[in-house]
Amino acid sequence: MKGLLFLAPLAGISNYPFRFLCRRSGAAFCYTEMVSADAVIRNQEKTIRMVDIDPDEHPVGVQLFGSRPEYLAGAVKVIEALGADLIDLNMGCPVRKVIKKNGGAALLKDPILAAEIMAATVENTRLPVTVKLRLGWTRDHEVCFELGQAAQRLGLAAVTLHPRSRADTYADKADWTKIAQMKKMLSIPVIGNGDVKTASDAETMLARTGCDAVMIGRAAMRDPYVFHRIKTYLDSGRQVPEQTVEEKIELALEHTRMMVERFGQKGGTLMMRKHLAWYTRGLRGGAELRKDIMKITCYRDAVGILDSYRKKRGGAAGESG
Repeated sequence: MKGLLFLAPLAGISNYPFRFLCRRSGAAFCYTEMVSADAVIRNQEKTIRMVDIDPDEHPVGVQLFGSRPEYLAGAVKVIEALGADLIDLNMGCPVRKVIKKNGGAALLKDPILAAEIMAATVENTRLPVTVKLRLGWTRDHEVCFELGQAAQRLGLAAVTLHPRSRADTYADKADWTKIAQMKKMLSIPVIGNGDVKTASDAETMLARTGCDAVMIGRAAMRDPYVFHRIKTYLDSGRQVPEQTVEEKIELALEHTRMMVERFGQKGGTLMMRKHLAWYTRGLRGGAELRKDIMKITCYRDAVGILDSYRKKRGGAAGESG
């Protein structure tokens, strides 16, 4: 895991085209979408397709969630065969459908089971295994340090900490002092995650916590170019400006082309609607533009809508729309 900037596993987002753009922009390591160990064991086609690793993108990690050690033990063998370079265990996802299956952040309520899952995973793969944690189920019941120590003892390669509790979801500010505390406690690498949106945020997290890498999720989802701005600043101290309107449109069209090539005209463009909506945030007349974007069904639609916008606006950006 060389480098400072990691792309977080993002449900419905971090497929191969998106990972390609983030890696090209400066992400040192990327993850596929989070996948269910139970579904992997049952060989569910939809889940297996989510592990869409390209031969040219290594290294890449796959994040698994589940609540049965024996299922994790079997799932890692499948993921290994699919070409992953690293397995990450999700013990922090606050989404209800994951919690209902006793996965993700639900494991924060059962540290013994969480440790059993870590052990079963490490013992059944030759790949490095990491774990992504939140502080605990609630702020008054923090178990992340206990689980971090268990991870180190059981032979995991690193720990990622998102310093909010499950109860916090994404509200309130991430408590980076907890990342610093975890870093002081462990000898294995600690990856910081939470509220990194700018180059200054990344620099501050690294300085205040001493973490070994910074994982970026929601900020990248809206703008994969964020990795270039942060990496350039960390490497040279040079501030990179936001992309121009023309650059955003070219990125949007490139992303759309890649999605269509990967998932077909209909599937690719439907999946791109949310990305195109994010790419057009902050553009003058963006609200009207997004109404048209939500109707696209093929690459030609996207080209026509964005070309028309360019002609009308002359490439000038303005207030959010």
